[in-house]
Amino acid sequence: MFYKLIEEFSDIIVSYNVFEYKRYGCAVSLIAEVEFKNNSLLYVKDYLFLDGKRKYSYHWQDAYGSLITRWDNSPHYKEVVSFPHHKHLRNNVIESKERTLKDILKIIRDTIHN
Repeated sequence: MFYKLIEEFSDIIVSYNVFEYKRYGCAVSLIAEVEFKNNSLLYVKDYLFLDGKRKYSYHWQDAYGSLITRWDNSPHYKEVVSFPHHKHLRNNVIESKERTLKDILKIIRDTIHN
């Protein structure tokens, strides 16, 4: 799945590193870094557990290391409508409908191409 997405979004991806990719039955863990043609970076942590629960964090930063957006489902920010799913902007935390790496890559592609 990860490598298919890398291929699908190859128009914006310059390089990537996979630090961990493990499968245990239906459970999966992925830790990776993706570099884009605008020199921004996406840090990916995505875990699917044996019980079907999922934990993820997609941290996108600019070439200088400043946060652009981070999407995650850590169970804090209970006031956010999409709890536990939310996104961190530079100075705010808001609801998030994006929950998969493909969702995130679409947003990054739209941002880079605009």
